[in-house]
Amino acid sequence: MNNIFKTGALAIMMTVSLASCSDFLTIDPVDKPVLESYYTSPDALRSTTMTLYASKTWSNFHMNFQWKMDMINGDMYYTYGDEGQWYFGTYTAVNPYINEGWKGLYNVILFCNSIINDIPPVCGGTITENDINNALAEARGIRGYCYYMLAEVWHDVPVVENNSALIAAGKFDLPRNTQASVYRFAMDDLDFAVANLPAEDSDAYRLTSRKARALRAKLAVTMASHSDYGYDRNALYSKAAEDALFVIENTRALTEIDFSTLFDVAANNGDESILAIQCAVQGYSFGNAHNVAWSRSSVIADQTWGAGKGPTISLQQMYESGDRRRQWTYMTGGDYYPMLNRAGGGYTYLFVSRDGSGDVLEDKNEMLAHIKKYIIGKGADCDGNVGINQDAANNIYLMRLADVYLTYTEAVMGTASSTSDAKAMKYYNMVRQRAGVSEVSSVTFEELLRERRRELAFESQTWFDTQRYRYREGNAKALDMINRGYGTGYNRCAMYVTKPGLNVDVTNENDRNSYVVAQSKAEYSSYDPINLNDDSFVAPIPAAVSSSSPALAGEPVDYFAGKE
Repeated sequence: MNNIFKTGALAIMMTVSLASCSDFLTIDPVDKPVLESYYTSPDALRSTTMTLYASKTWSNFHMNFQWKMDMINGDMYYTYGDEGQWYFGTYTAVNPYINEGWKGLYNVILFCNSIINDIPPVCGGTITENDINNALAEARGIRGYCYYMLAEVWHDVPVVENNSALIAAGKFDLPRNTQASVYRFAMDDLDFAVANLPAEDSDAYRLTSRKARALRAKLAVTMASHSDYGYDRNALYSKAAEDALFVIENTRALTEIDFSTLFDVAANNGDESILAIQCAVQGYSFGNAHNVAWSRSSVIADQTWGAGKGPTISLQQMYESGDRRRQWTYMTGGDYYPMLNRAGGGYTYLFVSRDGSGDVLEDKNEMLAHIKKYIIGKGADCDGNVGINQDAANNIYLMRLADVYLTYTEAVMGTASSTSDAKAMKYYNMVRQRAGVSEVSSVTFEELLRERRRELAFESQTWFDTQRYRYREGNAKALDMINRGYGTGYNRCAMYVTKPGLNVDVTNENDRNSYVVAQSKAEYSSYDPINLNDDSFVAPIPAAVSSSSPALAGEPVDYFAGKE
């Protein structure tokens, strides 16, 4: 598996490449003589569609942008530099990560478009119409999901359907298209994917019709959340429920899948995985960078930038006592991990750890906790599945099975504020059963979002959940939920400080009772309450893009206007 993604990348590099950081349209002209001699077998075609899943293709998005969404929604604490602007909600169009996210998703779309538009005309040899349709369906499924994400981060964005045709026509300056028309375009893509993908595939990482239905269910509940676009909301919720239920009933039961290993290499492309970025130890941008970006210290990682990062107080407060997900989501006082620091007998999390001479090896952070999800340790701890160039081999989920279970509950709930439907609660409770917490007989929409936050923390899903909540309930309720810590009462400014009047030293530095939570400078927090506002819900068009594409500053237009 490790080498085929480089092979696939070489195949598609004959077809597409980005010309510059700010240009999301440009592709190199297709070299038809080369391609006509290459695309003569199904294996050659599959070697190209393989690249749609590769970390290298998605690298700008997942390395430099994706997890910033966990900061803006108050899951991850981090306050430094340009990254910290996401925690404070102060990012602007010149924040470099805005451009990386935009560029990253359009880069994937560019690859998809090349497969859809440029490759089929040059296919020959033993490639059949069915082979071509499968390739088109994979590309359209992934393109549709990319447009779903673009529509939720930026709302109104250009739909780029055929780069080659636009360039041939000299159309480099595109307007934004309305969010509603971006949804429609994405739904058309996902409908095609569902209709044309095979039921199963010998490559476990690839999209199938079943998996595409999971992606379509997510888009459908998002569209149904809107009361402002004239949708038949009940029909969309019904479509989402049907799709999600099909996936659930045709996949291994969630309760049979171990949550504790979901983010390790061993779980790559397992039953939990719906769509995942494929990672490998092959150098910078070919692997999962989270192990470096989030690891606490050199005790548990060969490279580490995560000392200042951690789960917010509000996220920590979300977990019930005995929730088995908690330890595998974040580390805090006394947690033990035998798979980390194996040479030292495993790793026990202490707020402050010292060496034999009493010198500090690891100091506490403001959360008295650090991230565990996606952290797999040093190369020596995991059979070499971590490299030295931000390249770990554990895949990055874009959607997984637990999300489908919770999406089904949301779809059955529909426009109501709660549900006690037996089947919806069955699958909702299976998520909780796996976590080891008690079952419930009904659930409100707000509590469903809290359950999603517990299950999907640090997977960049909370942003999308918040968007659906505000579409349903309005900005004021969504802001209140975020700014008050999803019902916990803890603003994102909350942090642990030394208990007033107490001298903290080596005798009590690892006692949680030595610290208290502060939520204002008067209580010795570093910050007063940090409150997001209406503008926080829509990211600005990156300055690097808008400066070369002035039409983006105009009013968005319906992509389908005049096309029917």
